[in-house]
Amino acid sequence: MNIEGKTVIEVNNIRKEYVVKKHFLTGKTLEKVVAVKNASFEVKEGKTLGIVGESGSGKSTTGEIAGGLQDPTFGCVLYYGKNTAEMSEEEYKEYRRNIQFIFQDPKGSMDPNYTVKDNISFPLISLNIVKNKDEAQKYVTDILARVGLDKGIGGKYPSEISGGQCQRAAIARALVVNPKVIICDEPVSALDVSIQAQILNLLKELQRELKVSYIFISHDIGVVNYMSDTILVMNKGNVVEAGEAREVLLHPKEEYTRRLIESAFV
Repeated sequence: MNIEGKTVIEVNNIRKEYVVKKHFLTGKTLEKVVAVKNASFEVKEGKTLGIVGESGSGKSTTGEIAGGLQDPTFGCVLYYGKNTAEMSEEEYKEYRRNIQFIFQDPKGSMDPNYTVKDNISFPLISLNIVKNKDEAQKYVTDILARVGLDKGIGGKYPSEISGGQCQRAAIARALVVNPKVIICDEPVSALDVSIQAQILNLLKELQRELKVSYIFISHDIGVVNYMSDTILVMNKGNVVEAGEAREVLLHPKEEYTRRLIESAFV
């Protein structure tokens, strides 16, 4: 079935609250923090939605809710029109398989006690995509080549390779299960500028080849603009501006967005 152009992920009016203080006898909530107040957006197949904002804006929490790592306090997430909270166990497993993550700290996101090859093969084995380790090895070799890494990297531990190589390995791990969406949470902010450009270009190349969708999260609106088709600007848990990337960058409506642009291009 041709579903190109369909909405993969739709987030409707999500709100996320964290209880930080309860009454010691009654358990009644005395204090809470609202990380996301009212966010709505959609992600189309083969496209990139950028979420930008300063630290504490709620952008990472929003991405984690979209990807099923956290549940919203209110609101809902739809995967191809199906509410994730109403899915059967098998439907939810399929949704979680198809939404993968790339995090800011590539070495921290991998188990240091296992080789790169093992770290990449874990999802294949846990999701029963392969029958044995030999079959997993073929997947790993192919995906390492696709992200520009020699197969010899697979036998090394995360601590033995550079940050750029480790981020490529993290991209390989996300791609190995052939997901529909990858949520990239500050994926280049810990890397040198020259390496950042390589990783961003790799992500764009893979998107063209594989038609994967991205939710690209960053504090840098310049980077988000380069990667994204549409942009969501967040401030203190609120979506303050949204639109096509070029339009937001050239004609920002909010003072907060203008400040982000100025800080990115100083």
